[in-house]
Amino acid sequence: MRKIYIALISILILSACRQQESELTSAAITAQPAAQDTLQDTIAAAPETPPLPSCQTEAPLLLPPDTATTDAGLVKYLQQLEQAVQTQNAEQLQELVDPNIRTGFDENGGWSSFAGQWQPDNPSSEVWLLLQHLLQLGGGYPVENNRQVYALPYVYSNWPDSIDAFMHVAVIRTGAILREEPVANAPAVCTLNQVILKVDYGKSYPEGAPQKEWWHVQSADAQLQGYLHRSDVHSPVGYRAIFNKNKKGNWRMTALVAGD
Repeated sequence: MRKIYIALISILILSACRQQESELTSAAITAQPAAQDTLQDTIAAAPETPPLPSCQTEAPLLLPPDTATTDAGLVKYLQQLEQAVQTQNAEQLQELVDPNIRTGFDENGGWSSFAGQWQPDNPSSEVWLLLQHLLQLGGGYPVENNRQVYALPYVYSNWPDSIDAFMHVAVIRTGAILREEPVANAPAVCTLNQVILKVDYGKSYPEGAPQKEWWHVQSADAQLQGYLHRSDVHSPVGYRAIFNKNKKGNWRMTALVAGD
């Protein structure tokens, strides 16, 4: 009799525990949708960031080329150059460069001068990033009615003669953010597409440095002005690569220069 009594008590205790667990589980399940509803209400109540307006300016456009070159030899050459850049292959690059390549506007030139300036054997050499950037921008024929000379980027090859190349830069991206100050978290003014703007070297940052991180730009009437990051602009007198087709019909890079 005593054994039966103890067994009955055990069963009652176990039943009570299971009932308590069931109630706790049911309460947790019931509370979960309420928590989710609260989170969704909080997200819905958060104010949306308004889109930046487009800059209103009469600045001239300078668009990248919308058609590829029809010169099969040039297309193949540019593909080989892109491969050399992607693999950072200095030997392949040397084969694609003219033996007398110009590295400046003085008497210096040739592969030895190029290699001394750029150190292409070093995988971290800046020449690889530069060439990659120029290839991504695309190019064109800088000399009218001459298909023996090609240049990267299009900012140089397609620059209008009527605009001072030293006093202007081209916006190379769609939706480039113009800011009030030369810092990434400065208030945004508006967004710019691929236009030509006047540049103020004195206000560009860092002041006095040859390489600018932020360019101070303005429209011709000075009604629109602010700062653009260097990744959003390119100067027509900045670095460009010049290519010539030789007498054998082969394309070679004959210059990688900046300035004038």
